[in-house]
Amino acid sequence: MINVTNISRESFRMLKRFEVENFKGFKDKIVFDLTAREYNFNSNIIRNGIVNKALIYGKNGTGKSCLGIALFDVVIHLTDKEKFQPRYLVNYRNYNSSNPYAIFSYCFQFDEDEIVYEYAKTDPYGLVYEKLFVNGKQILNFHFFERENNFIDKEILGSLNIELIDNRLSIVKYIYRNLPTNTIPLITKMMKFCDNMLWYRSLSEGNTYSGFTNGGYLLTEKLYESGKVHEFEEFLRGVGLDYKLEFESNNGVHELYAIFKHGRALFNTIASTGTSALFLFYIWSITAFENISLLFIDEFDAFFHFEAAESIILQLNKSAKFQTILTTHNTYFMQNKLTRPDCCYLITGGKITSLYNSTDKELREGHNLEKMYINGVFTE
Repeated sequence: MINVTNISRESFRMLKRFEVENFKGFKDKIVFDLTAREYNFNSNIIRNGIVNKALIYGKNGTGKSCLGIALFDVVIHLTDKEKFQPRYLVNYRNYNSSNPYAIFSYCFQFDEDEIVYEYAKTDPYGLVYEKLFVNGKQILNFHFFERENNFIDKEILGSLNIELIDNRLSIVKYIYRNLPTNTIPLITKMMKFCDNMLWYRSLSEGNTYSGFTNGGYLLTEKLYESGKVHEFEEFLRGVGLDYKLEFESNNGVHELYAIFKHGRALFNTIASTGTSALFLFYIWSITAFENISLLFIDEFDAFFHFEAAESIILQLNKSAKFQTILTTHNTYFMQNKLTRPDCCYLITGGKITSLYNSTDKELREGHNLEKMYINGVFTE
């Protein structure tokens, strides 16, 4: 019998491994392993042997964005937080596969405890089965269409009667929501981790996000509510932009103005695309970073000069409380002052591998990873 109620006090919460199969561009199983290696530098981007700050590289169409969407699929059925816009969820299963459903697996580490959550879906909302393992022991195996062999450990089920109407409601979420708070601490931790995951991107198509909260984000209003307009000025100066900013109330709407010697202008009318992307990052940093568990920024530097992007990486590297995954094309960031060979990943051909595992060469702190990548040292 496994004691799922007597677990150690959580000192860290991490995603250790993620697997997905038959989802969008991934026909075969792709494994994103966040296990760290033995290096004596940049230890701040590792926590308890797990990569805490990851960079993902890959050519166009190799699956960087697809991986992020797959990773945040769990938000759809385990949480009530912001879901992906429909355009991100079309062509849900891979059309080269005969498998009727996509399969997802998450391995979480909470102190000394490991929990694996696996499920399958026919579409974004149609669950086929869910499985839970705690420290290698299965505590739940629930199939929505073949229920005669379903199993739920009595320690987590108790006297609860299962009354699921269809396969659009997660059995894990059902149990969690219908038992007293913290009856099952480890599952509570997993649910809270998923509740606090945040994915966002800022591209020409506009800003969009998934997870963590709900509803639209009015950036200027969030800045006004925070009272940190002067801190935002300092943030912009840190990336080479010198603005004097102030708010003015207009019929109950708080408008942000940039002040010049001979006039002023609404900030959003003069901000470049890159400055607007920096504004978005700053708002997330003051509204979310204190509480999120995992941050995934897709094409994070799409509009940034490399110096501004480097500044953001350094800022995120100091944020030990949450994991960060960034996708990028800029090989400039493949340097050991910003990352490590075990924290920098290549995705291609349906596989994702760290630089450490992409070569037989021994990689040291003094190596120029960017030059090695350009010269074809790493096998993609």
